[in-house]
Amino acid sequence: MQYVDKVTVDVQSGHGGAGAVSFRREKYVPFGGPDGGHGGRGGHVILKATKTLQTLMDLKLKKRYKAQTGQPGKGRKMAGPSGKDTVISVPMGTMVFDETEALLADLTTDGQQYIAARGGKGGAGNSVFANSVNQTPRYAQPGLPGQQHQLTLEIRMLAEVGLIGLPNAGKSTLLQVLTRANPKISHYPFTTLYPNLGLLKFVDQEIVIADIPGLIEGASEGQGLGHDFLRHIDRTEVLVHLISAETLDADRCFSDYLTIQQELKKSDFDFSKKKQLTVLSKQDVCGDVETQNLFLSELSDKGLRPDFFISSLTQTHIPDLITAVSKLLQETP
Repeated sequence: MQYVDKVTVDVQSGHGGAGAVSFRREKYVPFGGPDGGHGGRGGHVILKATKTLQTLMDLKLKKRYKAQTGQPGKGRKMAGPSGKDTVISVPMGTMVFDETEALLADLTTDGQQYIAARGGKGGAGNSVFANSVNQTPRYAQPGLPGQQHQLTLEIRMLAEVGLIGLPNAGKSTLLQVLTRANPKISHYPFTTLYPNLGLLKFVDQEIVIADIPGLIEGASEGQGLGHDFLRHIDRTEVLVHLISAETLDADRCFSDYLTIQQELKKSDFDFSKKKQLTVLSKQDVCGDVETQNLFLSELSDKGLRPDFFISSLTQTHIPDLITAVSKLLQETP
């Protein structure tokens, strides 16, 4: 399945139905009069969030949506039926922007709706225009036109914790350990081609964690895979920055750390206020304790003091990491 998290669609609501020009003509009713009914409302185009979808793929395949026109009024003051609404299902976390990139709606809960294009009002029938001066009006209102908009829909994942880092830092494996999710894991760059979500249950908390596809240098300018997915970190409250330590190369680890931090700073999104945990991964392949301590000392001399040195394989320090994440989330307003 292709992951699609941003699309542009055209929506058009239905026109309102015209009011009717009609006169009552019945046997034994000497004083008939205008009895034209109102036209029906045009159908709305409605966006509806649902937890059953994870991607905007359907909207990429179909980009034009039009609601039904309202029906004209009839005699005997009968109103025309309203046009049928067109309901477009979108994933939870979908944000709706207009042509000027102004935010119109943020659909974050299951079942939440937004009227993207409001149907035109039906016209009044001639029955409402009768008065003492003009007792037989021969005119009615036309229905009002519907609305037409071009909208940009963009998913931003509803995750509290985001796992970030260079490709092959161990993010997918850590997500699997923390949440029992089943992301694709292999030993080559860009294994993760779209964000993965998992749910961590800890004491009385349920924490949603997102594995964000690997960032690289230049991601904020559109290089690699990370550029398209930086927006998914926007909603997170805590970032876990994972750095692979398998080479035991302090210079490389420090460089990897700076690469990600610089891309976050250069991004269009404001990540400066988010709480971060710096975590070294793959501790199980980093030799004995003495070798590891020497490596950590070299990192410290460079100004990098990681919060944890973990192994997803042996689950070393994983419980401590979970506790720290939980505490940071509880401290977040």
